[in-house]
Amino acid sequence: MDFRELTDAYFISIIDILQECNKMDFKKRKINLLEEDLHNNFDNQPQPSKPKLNFKRKHKADSNEPTREHSGKRRGKKKLPLFFIILIIAFLGMANLLAADNDGFLSGVKNSYLVRQITHIISSKEQYLAGEQEDRINFVLLGMGGAGHNGPYLTDTIMIASFKPSSKEATIFSLPRDMIVPIDSNNYRKINSVYTIGQNNGVGGGELMKKILTNTFNIPVHYFAAVDFNGFIEMIDAIDGVEINVDTGFVDNQFPTYDEKWQSVSFDAGKQTMDGLTALRYSRSRHGNNGEGSDFARIKRQQKVILAAKEKLTSFNTLINPSKITSLFSLFTKYTSTDLEPWEAVKLVHMGKELNTQNIVTQSIDDRPGGYLKAGIAEDGAYILQPVTGNYSQINLLIKNTFDLQQASQEKAKIVIQNGTIVPGLALEAVNYLDQIGYNIIRYGNATTQDKISTIIYDYTNNNPKTKESLENVFSIKSKDNIPLDYDSSVVASNWGIRDDNGELAQIDFLIILGQDQIIDEGIEIITTIDPSLLLSSSTTTSTEEEIE
Repeated sequence: MDFRELTDAYFISIIDILQECNKMDFKKRKINLLEEDLHNNFDNQPQPSKPKLNFKRKHKADSNEPTREHSGKRRGKKKLPLFFIILIIAFLGMANLLAADNDGFLSGVKNSYLVRQITHIISSKEQYLAGEQEDRINFVLLGMGGAGHNGPYLTDTIMIASFKPSSKEATIFSLPRDMIVPIDSNNYRKINSVYTIGQNNGVGGGELMKKILTNTFNIPVHYFAAVDFNGFIEMIDAIDGVEINVDTGFVDNQFPTYDEKWQSVSFDAGKQTMDGLTALRYSRSRHGNNGEGSDFARIKRQQKVILAAKEKLTSFNTLINPSKITSLFSLFTKYTSTDLEPWEAVKLVHMGKELNTQNIVTQSIDDRPGGYLKAGIAEDGAYILQPVTGNYSQINLLIKNTFDLQQASQEKAKIVIQNGTIVPGLALEAVNYLDQIGYNIIRYGNATTQDKISTIIYDYTNNNPKTKESLENVFSIKSKDNIPLDYDSSVVASNWGIRDDNGELAQIDFLIILGQDQIIDEGIEIITTIDPSLLLSSSTTTSTEEEIE
């Protein structure tokens, strides 16, 4: 073990010890520890309009769609025991000695950096993480090629992770790298190039990414963390791999090599342990068969690997292994960039101790029918994704309400959707949209009459408050509980043959009848594009896949 590893390990150990001492011995209170040039002004960002959900693009009419199922008081502050005073002095002396000539995490100790971090921990004054008092801490997690790759700062993975301290809930919202975002009012770039722009112009890749996401999606992004591919591989190997259940086996014959050639990678379905390189390939594969060749499929695989890594990192066997902890911390300082202060990182770890990985909700957006994005080829030949509505209001609504939507999905309310317009396919697109959020759609099809101007939501039971609230937010309309006889739950269930497990008519919780207010004009675009399906060859398209790999 070299001096840097030893120093870093001491640092984490002493902070953890002091945190526990602070919690147990000093005072009784709530724990509080732990590719492109930029020449424009970043401040003038377009503001999103009021969220309004729409599903359907105007297009040539198809055939009618089928119906289918689908506290105690505080104690006074105690004096610091002599033992701990000696411990701190001894540690400070050791840390100064070991850190004297290294450039690792503690290189600033000689300038009272360590003292400042420890002061944060043992101070009687409450120290809050950004967003903690608002009960939502938002991070952007980034993965990039790093040294040895073309476009080392192009981000292959972009995730907005949110943590709710009061309930110990967490969500991960993945953004496709080809989606465009505004750098300023007249300059849209692919989101995966934002980090590069910040690095090249002295703003800082993480800081610029936080700013762009905050302005685009109208939520505060408080912290960032970025890791490169080599770091990812070594970190996974340091915890002896991750356990992954591959839902669908697939083969990718176009996985890039480091020398700009192709290789074949394959994955069998089932549970397996993946080392770092295998997990990276599984996460990054973009041309697989069996439905695994889309960005949506890749995002789901990335989320699965992230959750598996979190489970392994926080396992008992990892936490009690000093060698693994030291190795991981060394790798973290070598390959990861973040704006979290050490005391913030330690506090965050303690806050998240009760977080259950199985309860972390993962969401993403893509260009499926009824999705949030549409694909196109820009004038310069680049393949891009942009909001179907011509603005980011729908996506803003989804990200902002992610915790409410999580609670709504847990209610498992039975929802039926009817198309109340003459536009074919509207109900199917609504189903695809709501499925991405996690709603329980049990049937969809055409309404008896198709003359609805505005969408209607009927609440039959009043037993699912979170679902009711979220549906009202999604559709920007209030639900109704004074239901006409023709739309009574038993009538709808009888007409559509909806029955429960016992063969009885099922009790429907919500009926949504879509109106013309859900039709989207396909011609509204932020950037004018050509439909990729109209191209005879994809040779003119430019994908950042080749650039980053």
